Amino acid sequence: MHSSLFRKHLHERYCSLPSNLEQTTSSCPSTPPMSTSWIEPPQFVLCLMTNEHRKEVFDLVIDTFFRDEPLNKCLAFEIPHEPIEFTELIVSLALQDQCSFVAIDIQTQKIIGVILNIIKHNLSTTKIDNQDKFDLNNFQSEKLRYILNVLKHVHRNINLFNELNTDHLLHTVIVAIDAHYRGLKLTEKLIHESIIHAKNDLNLKGAFSEATSLYSSKAFIKQGYQIYDEIIYTKYDDIRLASLAGEHDRCQLLGKTL
Repeated sequence: MHSSLFRKHLHERYCSLPSNLEQTTSSCPSTPPMSTSWIEPPQFVLCLMTNEHRKEVFDLVIDTFFRDEPLNKCLAFEIPHEPIEFTELIVSLALQDQCSFVAIDIQTQKIIGVILNIIKHNLSTTKIDNQDKFDLNNFQSEKLRYILNVLKHVHRNINLFNELNTDHLLHTVIVAIDAHYRGLKLTEKLIHESIIHAKNDLNLKGAFSEATSLYSSKAFIKQGYQIYDEIIYTKYDDIRLASLAGEHDRCQLLGKTL
């Protein structure tokens, strides 16, 4: 499917949340909004992720993203052991590239959300060692290799470097939100902060992500991302991914010019 035809179909750093929180869409990429209510809306701050956040971020990703995200949940990862190697790699690369953000509850000083971004380089023009680390043979988990193949498949029809006219792209790999803070549009705020930083501080010209659920896709689209391609899970594998025939039925490749 040609991307041009396909697309026809288809902040603040300090935040005080309003009391009339919209609950129609989730700020979490994997699960619907919680019905949590507060006497007073929680306040949080968004800041660049640093090494001091590493352990909390690691635990949040393992306990939420790999447990709740529909594709991960469908394949039933053995928590916490099976996702460790991939999580350690992504957190390390995200810290190295200095373009990821955490959301911190001001009262408790707890990390309640994280967006893990890395800078993806066009291998046809640049040789970057980090790219080799994503070779499927580097991961012991068969389930992880399977998911990486799914994500690779959604790129099969398009070269985003050409489409967005740049050799360097911000790649959002993981967004994880604490279950008690879902429904507060944290994902949208983290995406927004990431693209502002990428554009203004890193001089990047484009950004992309593979949205593996309905909620993550909506969050990216609200921040100006366009759908470039998609795969329907049951068409990709109607046996192993049969349980993903509901609202989280597809993986979408989304991109944005910065």
